[in-house]
Amino acid sequence: MPSKKITVFSDMSEHIYYNVPGLPIYARCDPLSTFADYRCPCHWHRDLEFIRVVSGDLHYFVNGTVTVLHPGDGMVVNSSRLHYGFSPDRRESWFSCAVVSPTLFEDLTPATNARCARAFSQDMDDFLTLSPDVDWQRDLLMGVEEVIRLMPGGGVRRDSPTRITRAAGVAPADDDVAAADPLPAVAASIRLCDMVLDRFAPRVDGDGDEINSADDAETGNGGRMDGNGAGMAGVAGAVSGNGGARGANRRDLMTVLNMTGLVQQRFAEPLNLDDIAAAGGVSRSQCCILFRRYVRRTPNEFLTERRLEEAKRMLAGTSASVAETARACGFSSSSYFISVFRRRFGLTPNAYRGTR
Repeated sequence: MPSKKITVFSDMSEHIYYNVPGLPIYARCDPLSTFADYRCPCHWHRDLEFIRVVSGDLHYFVNGTVTVLHPGDGMVVNSSRLHYGFSPDRRESWFSCAVVSPTLFEDLTPATNARCARAFSQDMDDFLTLSPDVDWQRDLLMGVEEVIRLMPGGGVRRDSPTRITRAAGVAPADDDVAAADPLPAVAASIRLCDMVLDRFAPRVDGDGDEINSADDAETGNGGRMDGNGAGMAGVAGAVSGNGGARGANRRDLMTVLNMTGLVQQRFAEPLNLDDIAAAGGVSRSQCCILFRRYVRRTPNEFLTERRLEEAKRMLAGTSASVAETARACGFSSSSYFISVFRRRFGLTPNAYRGTR
C-alpha cells in the first residue's frame, strides 16, 4: 500500500495537498494503512475537517480527547485544533475525509465573518461527533460523501469498501482534474460548513461555567493565516487566546508546540529530554505528561519517529549510505539505527531502500 503524502511543519501545522491546486478543498476516501504504523502525524490547520468512517474502527484524537468512531459514525474537527486519526491495534479502517478552508466563504459579508469567528473561537467545541441515527448528522455524513463524489481529483481507491464512489473507483488523471468543473463540489463543501457553524457550542471549564469568548468576538479573525497556515505567530493567535479561564489549556498547547517544534527543527542533533523540556519551559516530568496527553507519545518516541521519517526520505530519495543516513538523522550509531529501523518497520534500511 503506497504511503499518503503529508507535510507537517515545525509548528505542527499541516500543508494540505488539495485536490485542485489553488482550490482549498481536500476530498478523498483512504485507508488508515497509508500512514506509518496506522497513525496520522499530529497536526492542525485552519480548515474544517469532516470525517465519516466507512469500515473498521477509527480512533480520533482532538486536543487531548480520543473518540472511537465506528463504521457509519463521523466527526467534525473545528478550526485550528490539534488532531489525528489512528488505530492502537494497527487495524485497517477506511474513512472518507473532506477538508474545507474557511477562506472560501468567511469574508462574504461581515455577518458571515462574525459567524465564523464565533464558531472557530478556541472557547467553542473542539469537535462534533456525528451519528447516522440523528437526522441532521446523517445529512452531514452523506454530505461528506457527496463532496468526495463531486470533487475533481476525488473519489476512492479501487479496493475501497465504500459504495459511494466514482464509476472508475479511482481519482482521474491530472488533465481530467484541470478540465473538470469544481463548482458543484465547492457548493457542497460550503453547504457542509454552513450546516455546522452554528452547532459549535461554548465549552465549559472545570466548574461547569461557560468560557467567556467576548475577546474573540471583538478581535474577529486576528489570528488569521492562509489556507495552510504555517508559522508560530499564526498558531499563537489561534491557540493561545486572550482569557484567564481558558489560559491553562491554551498554555499547555503552546508548550507542546514549542517542544515539538524543537524536535522538528533539531532532530539531527543529539537532543535529550532536558533539551525538549527546556524548549517548553517545563520540568522533565511535565514534559512527559504533556507529550502523553497531546501527542500520545513519549518525547523520546516522538524524536525517534521524526528521525525515522527523515531516514525513510533519505533512503528512498538519495544515494546516501546507511551510515551516512544514520548520522544525518541523529542516530548515535549505524547499528542502533538499523536495530530501531528493523523493529519499527520490519525490515532493514537497505531492504527498505530496495522496495522504493
